[in-house]
Amino acid sequence: MHLIPENIISNLLDFWMRCCKKLDAGDEEYELDAATIDEIGRECTAAGDTTPAAFGARVPNLSTQRHYFIAESYTLWTTLLAPVLLHNRFPRPKYYNHFLDLVLVFNDCLRVSIDAEYVDNEFRNQVYKWVQDYERYYYQYDPSRLSACPLTIHALLHLPDNILNAGPMWTYWNYITERYVGYLVRSSKSCKNPYASFARRLREIAQNSLIKVKYQLSEELNLSPRREEELTGHGVAGYTGIRVLHPRAEGGLSRAISKATIDYLQNHFDVTRPQATAALPDSVVHWGKISFLNGGDKIRGAELVQHSERNGNRDASFIKFTSTVDINARRPRQPRVEQRRVAYGQLLRVLEFTPNLPAECGARRPVLLAVVLPVRKTAESRRLGFPYYQDGKFAPVEVIDVDDICMNLLGSCPFSMKLETHGPGV
Repeated sequence: MHLIPENIISNLLDFWMRCCKKLDAGDEEYELDAATIDEIGRECTAAGDTTPAAFGARVPNLSTQRHYFIAESYTLWTTLLAPVLLHNRFPRPKYYNHFLDLVLVFNDCLRVSIDAEYVDNEFRNQVYKWVQDYERYYYQYDPSRLSACPLTIHALLHLPDNILNAGPMWTYWNYITERYVGYLVRSSKSCKNPYASFARRLREIAQNSLIKVKYQLSEELNLSPRREEELTGHGVAGYTGIRVLHPRAEGGLSRAISKATIDYLQNHFDVTRPQATAALPDSVVHWGKISFLNGGDKIRGAELVQHSERNGNRDASFIKFTSTVDINARRPRQPRVEQRRVAYGQLLRVLEFTPNLPAECGARRPVLLAVVLPVRKTAESRRLGFPYYQDGKFAPVEVIDVDDICMNLLGSCPFSMKLETHGPGV
């Protein structure tokens, strides 16, 4: 928390933004011009509208609001935004590649579990190489630039041993402590006697926890918003752990969505085209939100729930999903060969209806179908493993079962639209 985000990343930004301890670039060319920094700052702010709150707070403008950056801001900027925003920004690509090496090290530090042999070999070599490259690019082996090598650079070399001796870093980092302190601070409204409010909140938390344990009321006294969704959301038989939420509407389907729904019914239930067409009711129920319980995400349908920049709402409609495709779709004379694929797209709405199919198809229960607008993937980062797509470039609408949604929200960056997954427990 303090080592990489608040120190090493902060120092690198000082170098790039020409404000690092009165040091210039020396023999290197890593400095960014003011126009580039301003553009990156605006894109940081714009990315907040398309990054769901599940990822964290909005990242401030790097150019004009860097004094608002905290550990969470640096973490989100480093792992989600910077790999896109810094692409092709430096005069020479070696500085960008060096930064990506640090992102890979940081991602390993954030892993829930990590193999000891990997840490003692590959991870250790990655850290050592990054420090050596740092010295070559920023210290440049010049004694007059010794201030470019703070203690935190040396501390990075101890990360492999720390993980081997104490386990994954999430087991002893300070994020949990800092969040708990922030939770207590918000409970005080008195500037004169704040500690009385802190003590009262701690007592209330302890009392509530004791009552939960003593009288087995953990579910009844669960005051989290997710508990309310579990109680008030609409459940559908056959879809365990899923709730659909308002807004709710009833009505027909557009031509494109109707065609995609018929395609799904035909392929999923293995019926003829006329049977699939007859199985689709004239009126279906439309839901605007879907929530995955037990640690999953809440996803909004873009057509029924509009995000508002004025009210600070985020666009939480991009998802990762799996679907069945015909690899011979462009060869009409070839037999249908189905294959599962992983794709990304924007959830438009959720449909609920009972298809009127023959009894042998086993479809006498309601179905929950997600209407998705798939993105056209233009490239994929081989080093970090995330895809790129062009803003506004979508494939034809598809209809999938909601069970095929990977319970993930995606954050996107408007510069080149990088997608990152956020799943339960991460």
